[in-house]
Order: sequence, then C-alpha cells, then structure tokens
Amino acid sequence: SEAEAKKGFYMGLGAAYNTIQGDFTGRGGLTSATDVIILPKIDNAIGMDVRAGYGINDTWAIELNLMVSEHDGTWGAFQGDVNFAGFSVNGKYNFAPSDMTQPYVLFGIGGNRLLIKKGSENTSTRAVDDATLSGPGIKVGVGLDQYLSPHVSLTLGFMYRYVEYTEAKGVNQSGTINGGIDGSGVSFLLTSAYHF
Repeated sequence: SEAEAKKGFYMGLGAAYNTIQGDFTGRGGLTSATDVIILPKIDNAIGMDVRAGYGINDTWAIELNLMVSEHDGTWGAFQGDVNFAGFSVNGKYNFAPSDMTQPYVLFGIGGNRLLIKKGSENTSTRAVDDATLSGPGIKVGVGLDQYLSPHVSLTLGFMYRYVEYTEAKGVNQSGTINGGIDGSGVSFLLTSAYHF
C-alpha cells in the first residue's frame, strides 16, 4: 500500500538550488596576524542533494543528508570558485501518510564547509592559497512527497539553512572566528527516492 512505502530504508538523489547570503556581501573579510581571508559575494547555483533515510513508521523518518554545490564568487576585482558542502541529520514528519501525495516538515542539524578558491593571502609574503570556513548549522524545511509507485517517490522541497562559520583556515593560520560568520541561505530541492 501507499502507507507501507514510508516504512523502512530509502535512498534519494536530486538537485538543490542553493543560495549563500548573510555576511557574504563581497565587501568584508577576516584578518589574522599573517593572513587575510575574503568574504565574496556568492552567486546562486545548482548542486547535488543526496540522502539516505529510514521510515520509523508511517509519519516519522530520520535521514542523513549531503548537499554540495559549486558557486561563482566576486570580491572587488577577484572572481573565483566557491565550493559549499553541508551534512546534516534530519527528522522528517509526513502528513497524510495513507495518500500518494504527502506534505512534510523537516528539521536538521549538522556541519558545513565553504572552500573559497584562492581566497586567502599572506600579508608578508603575498602567497595566495585557498581559504576554508567551517561551522554548524540548522535546517528547517517543508515540501511535498509525491509517490509514483509504492517504491518510488518524487520530492519538491524548500529549506532554510541557518549556518554560522566558526572556524577558518588561510595560507598559514587557522583558528576560531570571533563572533562567527553568517553563511545562511535557502535551498530549493527536486529529489527522487527509492523505498526498499
């Protein structure tokens, strides 16, 4: 039956349209005793959404979720690639579990990493290298699971990602960011899943 498709393991793969906003305006940066890290303005981009979950019953599921996307960044005359990756553990509640069309709400916690290609410079030697920011995040989402069969579903979803980057690594130094860096954004999801 349709409801039985919610129980047990499932795996999903799809596309995520991600935005990265907050402090990434193309005007700010981080400084240490030796390094500077830029905070570019980051264009929206389509990436990949991968998830594996377990339907505990007809309404509740827990899932592991990985989102990755490659963006263009701009900071003054600088233009370069910015790679985002976010991993989370999500709790998901489905309404109308006996129907083929099932609205849901989702809450997740996890970690995030942002790689800014050639985004750090040593102020003494002028050496340039990639910059890496990392930190925790919270996801809140809503969406719709449309079952095409008892084993195959298609998901349309919207997710708000609250992200605070708390650690930074530049050319020569790494450490904690005082006050953190806001890297929040939203995601629009189109994912298909197979329910075992």
